[in-house]
Order: sequence, then structure tokens, then C-alpha cells
Amino acid sequence: MTDVHFPRPRHDPLEPGILARWLAADGATVRSGTAVAEVVTDGVRRTVLASASGTLWRQGEAGERFTAGAVIGLIE
Repeated sequence: MTDVHFPRPRHDPLEPGILARWLAADGATVRSGTAVAEVVTDGVRRTVLASASGTLWRQGEAGERFTAGAVIGLIE
């Protein structure tokens, strides 16, 4: 199982960001390198890529705040 982590903001690593939206459904099959979510950090929208291939299980909801490194999903 591989964790999907919330990315580190570029300016202030302690500043939480927002999970803007999921690009892959819960339970969807994803490939490594595929965009699975969009987040907003430092006022900039960024894409989170799957770091492995498998089934995505979301661990957070759109609109939630997360700190850098927090687990927002799992790939099984």
C-alpha cells in the first residue's frame, strides 16, 4: 500500500493547504504519474500525482485543510 501525501507548500511548510478537488473517484484504478487530486497551497493550485499504480482510496474530502505530508489517500 502506498500513501498519497499532501504536498509541501513552497514558502511556508507549516502553512496548511486545501484539498481543492479529487480528479479520480474513490475506488478508481489509477496509474503511477496520473493526476489524482488538485490542492491549493500558497494561493496556487497544484496537481497531486499518483506515486504508484493500483486502487485509490480517498482519505480526505474536497475543501478540507491539510498540513504538508498528511496522508490524503492510499493506493492499494
